[in-house]
Amino acid sequence: MKLDLTEQIKEIQSNKGINGELIMRTVEEAIKKAYLKYYGTTENLVIRNEDDYLINIFSKKDIVENVEDDLFEITLEEARRINKDADIGDSMLVPCNPEEFGRIAIYLAKQIILQRLKEIEKNSIFSDFKSKQGELIIGYIQRIKNDIMFIDLGNFEGILRKTDQSPHETYQVGERIKVLVQEVKNNKQGNLSVSLTRRNPDFVRKLIEVEIPEIYDKTIQIFKIVREAGYRTKIAVFSSKDEVDPVGACVGQKGNRIQNVIKELEGEKIDILKYSSDPKEFIKNAMIPAKIENVIIIDTDKKKALVIVDDSQLSFAIGKRGLNIKLANELTDWEIEVKTEVQAIEAGIIIDKIKEAEELFKSSDEDSEDSIDYIADLDVSQAIKEALIENSINKIEDLIGLTEEDFTKLKGFSIEMAKELATYIEENFEVVEEDTEENNNESEDEESEEVIYQCPDCGTNISEDTKICPNCGVEFEE
Repeated sequence: MKLDLTEQIKEIQSNKGINGELIMRTVEEAIKKAYLKYYGTTENLVIRNEDDYLINIFSKKDIVENVEDDLFEITLEEARRINKDADIGDSMLVPCNPEEFGRIAIYLAKQIILQRLKEIEKNSIFSDFKSKQGELIIGYIQRIKNDIMFIDLGNFEGILRKTDQSPHETYQVGERIKVLVQEVKNNKQGNLSVSLTRRNPDFVRKLIEVEIPEIYDKTIQIFKIVREAGYRTKIAVFSSKDEVDPVGACVGQKGNRIQNVIKELEGEKIDILKYSSDPKEFIKNAMIPAKIENVIIIDTDKKKALVIVDDSQLSFAIGKRGLNIKLANELTDWEIEVKTEVQAIEAGIIIDKIKEAEELFKSSDEDSEDSIDYIADLDVSQAIKEALIENSINKIEDLIGLTEEDFTKLKGFSIEMAKELATYIEENFEVVEEDTEENNNESEDEESEEVIYQCPDCGTNISEDTKICPNCGVEFEE
């Protein structure tokens, strides 16, 4: 008997998007289960598919004179009703009607088909979304519950959790929303889960690829993206072609390209900067929007650097809540510290640079003495210099008057270090004090030269400029 499933399968294909061949295999499996349930075996079951979605079901039987087992045997008379050329000893395929399987067997077959179709549909959706993992898709906000958004993706409902939402964005039920498929998985119960995000840096990457063809076709490449969602994103780009300006191409004429991305992110700031293999240049670029005066590499192995900025640029370099410097650290993978020039000099960090400049232009007079003002200029061990700076002693004048015993009390000083420093100070610096006693004597001598008179009535001493005695009031002449 022919089982025509054309209409049903095409309807399932249209509504569920399930492959027709999968549906046919499911139906065959259900027929086998029903046949087994009714007859107790599938040994003589034969299922054949014709064009489209037609299924023929047969029982293979031997042609005999006397039938002992009607499941496997058929009489010659019955056989010739099907095929007039049939003969004893032959085997033939006898059409089988599924309705003969019995009500329970048919019900079982239907249940198997429905269950299997659900599994196929689930696997099909899983495969579909798995192929879209890491890609942008558009959906509609179906409902919001406990800050979790459920997004209608057409044939499935995705989840946009609070932790995957941008903190400054607002959403409404029914609103169209663009999201990134972050993770697709089946849980332990076999249920499909599609996690979405608008917070991941890759969400910005995909938006950029859509707006900037040069990134999509790899003419311009993204070195790295770091993001503080809702505040700022930094994107380092480069091009292997010298004639291509990677930053200019990304920003676009009058900023029109990047503005489309900023609009999608509801005003989030985006810094497009050029990647450089030179750490100093890359760090300088990464600090935008701040204008950097200098970048000093402190420790190459530990990737520590100091950025020098003008006072007016300090707040821009650090950024709101320290996020600009934080993102620059993440982008460059360097530990960056920001200081003004004054702060760096006071800390004794950039004194070597100043010294180099001074020596470049200093007088050729070998007898002239170079002034030593900062700890970094001392001709002592590096350990002593570092210990002094750690104790906030940055200038030579701070050392004057301190003894060897005073040095041993400083943090990080050993007895040997204290002795070395005390000896160095004694041998190289002379404390000049003012001779106050001599000055006092000179003043006394000047006062002793003043002419003194006595009042003729009371004997009170009177200076030569005075004409009236302050004691008795007598007026007199010299």
